[in-house]
Amino acid sequence: MTQSIALGEAAAPARASSAGAERIVAIDALRGTALVLMALDHASFFAGAGLQAESYGGQPVALQSSAYWGSGLLTNLASPIFWLLGGYSLALFAASQRRKGRSEWVTTRYMLVRAAIILALDLTICAWFWLGSTPYVHVLTTMAVGMALLSLLRFLPNAALLGGTLLVMLAYQFYLGANASSLAAGAPQSLGQAFWLTYSYETRPVIGFAVLGWAPLMWLGFALGRQQRHAAMRSPRTWLLGGLGLLLLWLVLRLAGGFGDLGPFGAVGASPAHFLIMAKAPPSLSYLAFNLGLSALLLALFYTRSAWISRGLLAPLLLVGQVSLFFYVAHIVIYHLVARVVLAGDIPGPRIVWGYLAFGTGLALLLPLCAGYRRLRKRYPQVLGYL
Repeated sequence: MTQSIALGEAAAPARASSAGAERIVAIDALRGTALVLMALDHASFFAGAGLQAESYGGQPVALQSSAYWGSGLLTNLASPIFWLLGGYSLALFAASQRRKGRSEWVTTRYMLVRAAIILALDLTICAWFWLGSTPYVHVLTTMAVGMALLSLLRFLPNAALLGGTLLVMLAYQFYLGANASSLAAGAPQSLGQAFWLTYSYETRPVIGFAVLGWAPLMWLGFALGRQQRHAAMRSPRTWLLGGLGLLLLWLVLRLAGGFGDLGPFGAVGASPAHFLIMAKAPPSLSYLAFNLGLSALLLALFYTRSAWISRGLLAPLLLVGQVSLFFYVAHIVIYHLVARVVLAGDIPGPRIVWGYLAFGTGLALLLPLCAGYRRLRKRYPQVLGYL
C-alpha cells in the first residue's frame, strides 16, 4: 500500500518512460480494484448483508442466493491482491530510492515508520469505527508485522527470498493439513497460535489474519516487484499465462480435495456452487491460487488497456489505488456512518440491496475525498509521504 513510484531510468528513452508510466497505471488500477471490492464487502457487512463465499475454520458454509455468493466471489479477490501488491509497491519504492543514490537505511526507515503508522491507525480509527464491540485485529495489524519482517528479509538475494517465501507457504499448508481435524473441530487456541498461524473468533482480541498465512504474499510480491525492470514483467502475455497457470493449479488442487482447505469439497449438503468455496481463514493454497489467478488475468487486461484506466470509466480505480491507505482507513469510517443511516431506514427488498445501496453511497462520498487527499499529498509529499 504505497504511493505510485515512477520506474523509468533517468537516461532512458521516451518510449521506456512511457512504458514505466503505463506499468504504474496497471498496478495502481489493480490495487484500486482490490480496495473497491473490499469496500463492497465491508459496506454489505455493515448493512447486514453477508456476501460469504469462503469458509472459516472448516465450518460448513450455508450459501444464500447466487447474488450473494456471486458477489462474495468478487470480493474475495480483495485480500490476496491487497497483500501481494503491498510487497510489490515496496519493491518499487526501494528501487526508486536506489536509483536516487540513497542508502538502504532510507528504505528500511520508510518501511518501519510506515508499519508503525498503519499499526497505530488499525488500533485506533479502524478499531473505533468497526461495527461491533469485540476487539478485533484487522488486516493492517498483520500487515504491519509482515512489513517489519520484510524490512529484514529484503536483504536476502532475490532467489533466496522467493524460494524461502514459497517454502514458508508450502510448510504453512502442510501445517494446516496436519492440524485440520482439531482446527475444524474448533479446538481452543492460544492468542499466539491464532496470531501467527491460524485465526480465532474466541480469543481476545479476535484474530482474523494470521501472519504466516498472509505475510508471505507480501514477501512474494516484493520478490516479484524486484523484477519489474524486465520486459517480461511488463508483458500482458506473462500475466495471462501466469493467471491461467494458477487457475490450472487451483483446479488440480480442488479436484484432489484442496490443499489447506479444512473443509473439503463434497461434504454433506454441498451444492455444485460449493466447488468455488474455499478456506480464507486460515487461507488455503487453493483459495490463494484461484484468486491470484483471476487477479493476474485482470492485470493482463489493465496492461493491455491502460487508456481505459487513465481516461475512461475505470479512472476511479487509478485514483483509489494511488491513495490506498487513505481510502482503506476512510472507507471504514464512511461505511460505518452510512450503514447506520441505511439500517435506520425502512428500505424494502433483500439485504443485498441494502448492501449495494450503502456501497454506492459511500463510494460517492469517498471518491471526492480521495481526489482532494491526492492533491494534498502532492503539495506536501514530505509530510504525507508515509500515508
